[in-house]
Amino acid sequence: MLASVQGLPAGGGGQYRGYQVLSITPDTADQVSWLAMMKDNSSDTECNTDWWSEPSKPGVSVAVSIAPECLDSIEDLVKETGMDYNVTIVDLENLIEEEKSYRFLVLLHKAAEDWTPEIYHNLREIERRTDWLVSTYSHLVSRQNLGTTHEGRKIEALVVREEASVTKPVIWLDCGIHAREWVSPPACLHAIDKLIENSNSVDPRENLLAVYDFYILPVANPDGYVYSWESDRMWRKNRRPISGQQSQAPAFSGWGGQWGGGFGGQQTSSKCGYGVDPNRNFPTNFNQGSDNPCDDSYHGDQPLSEPESQAIQRGVQIMKSKYGEGNIAAFVSIHAYSQFWMSPFGYKKDHSKDYKDHMRVMKKSIDALASAYGTQFTYGPISEVIYIASGSSVDWAYENSGIKYSFALELRDRGQKGFMLPQSQIQPTVQETWAGLTAMAIAIAPEFGITEFSGKPIPAITFG
Repeated sequence: MLASVQGLPAGGGGQYRGYQVLSITPDTADQVSWLAMMKDNSSDTECNTDWWSEPSKPGVSVAVSIAPECLDSIEDLVKETGMDYNVTIVDLENLIEEEKSYRFLVLLHKAAEDWTPEIYHNLREIERRTDWLVSTYSHLVSRQNLGTTHEGRKIEALVVREEASVTKPVIWLDCGIHAREWVSPPACLHAIDKLIENSNSVDPRENLLAVYDFYILPVANPDGYVYSWESDRMWRKNRRPISGQQSQAPAFSGWGGQWGGGFGGQQTSSKCGYGVDPNRNFPTNFNQGSDNPCDDSYHGDQPLSEPESQAIQRGVQIMKSKYGEGNIAAFVSIHAYSQFWMSPFGYKKDHSKDYKDHMRVMKKSIDALASAYGTQFTYGPISEVIYIASGSSVDWAYENSGIKYSFALELRDRGQKGFMLPQSQIQPTVQETWAGLTAMAIAIAPEFGITEFSGKPIPAITFG
């Protein structure tokens, strides 16, 4: 029987036709400030812009998706500043259509019940897959309910563990907290598959379940993820309505300053009426986050106001109650894109007290990751690698919950396709990510009393 092709991503229904993604590179601090002002005011203008990355420092490019009617005016403004830019995506809608076509052709030759890890999957398919894993491998996999979204969807982690006579340390993985980062959930699903597959392995570097338990949340933002499939491929936030907000942003007179005038007007955007960024909703320097509901990084009314951030908090609380305060070995939140492996802090430039250990473990992780396909990751504290980011889950896990090895990953690519990573790259991406996570688990093991894997000494990790 041929697979049903229902549930194909809705993309934009043509809404992104003619949108281009520009990569703009500032050379000076003033140019970075100008870009930051441009971004901060983007929701107040007649031009629809979507900032795929944030201005951070000279020499680091910024990606911004721009509506066709605004391309000329924004390009002129950028030219006036003297900044270099290039077009990385000529027509965003073309990539959305290619994504749908690729998935359609793969599904056309599959039975409806077959799981196909080489394509992106909608939430219904992911839930069907996790149902199958829990029923088929009930001795290894169980569910942990963590909450319910605004639209009534369950937020569930899978607990992957082997029975043992002692309490093992536990590792947390979450994926899909930002809806449009579609390569993230496959990374968590692949981790579950590998843990199950390797549970009987004689290779001590593979059977991590012998020494760790895992809590894995494949889709941390179910409402946003469904919306990115059914209505807007570029949606990032959750879908809670923002009380008292109009769908139309106020007028803005234009971007002025030393590089001249800009343009003004009004923009109608559902971003203003819906959605909080769950990864800016944690109580670590929360008040320094964006209080503009039109922003993709809007932090919400108050810390932990969102069911998605509450669910992650609940997951950590459950692990602490079951495993003990100091027995959560790692907290890893998986995002896309940019090829980063990052540690605290995000909300300040100060190095954490565990900076040296963080850097050591991250170096081993990215080396192992690179050994799979040669993919190069940058590593370091969030605030240094990208930008100041308040209210993130990783800072909260480290500073508020005392989890020493708290990391944020940004998977492929480095901006060539960005959030539209081709499905042909899913498998290499998740395989290299698992190599990095395995190396991380081995590197931190001695601190949790683990001196051997599967009865054998921890091997030296070699790369080549």
